[in-house]
Amino acid sequence: MRTRYTRLYTAWENETKRLTLQNIPDDFIHEMKSYTTQLNKTTTSPETLSGNLTQTERNYANHMFKQLVETRLDKIIKSELNGLPINAQAMTPEEQQLHSNMRQLLTEYRQGIELLQVKTLPIKQMSPVKESMLVHEIEEKHTELVLVRFLQPLPAIMGIDMKAYGPFQPEELATIPRQNADNLIKRGVVKRVETDA
Repeated sequence: MRTRYTRLYTAWENETKRLTLQNIPDDFIHEMKSYTTQLNKTTTSPETLSGNLTQTERNYANHMFKQLVETRLDKIIKSELNGLPINAQAMTPEEQQLHSNMRQLLTEYRQGIELLQVKTLPIKQMSPVKESMLVHEIEEKHTELVLVRFLQPLPAIMGIDMKAYGPFQPEELATIPRQNADNLIKRGVVKRVETDA
């Protein structure tokens, strides 16, 4: 175990003292996980010298292993977020998979944000009154209300428009947001009332 401790210490020291991701063997993380797990399962007696040494080794090994993994993860994430190059050969297979998945998620997210950008008057250039009116107008357009008849009692609910509705009793008619109504219809709580337009 002592040689694994030395290897863990060397890897931890290299990783925490350098800015770039350091090379480690592909199975190093698995090996060190197995090592710390074995240490944690070892019974120790604080009254004996060997027990004290094992306890000390356990504490240091757990700390170094956790910090090694977190430091490597931090470097991978920051490099990808800032568009900095990263040495793929320095990553373990699990880190390469994580990096690939993260890159794909970030790309999809960034593309989605670009699609949402619309050329309009920035809200910060509007007066607070106009901004409030615009937000209210947008909310009202997106909240279609429908008439429903309640088939069973229901406590007050929060509508998708962030307004409270209810409580309701059976056979009671009420106008609620369409999305909430659809959900309640599926649950058999209400029935939609068709009105002549």
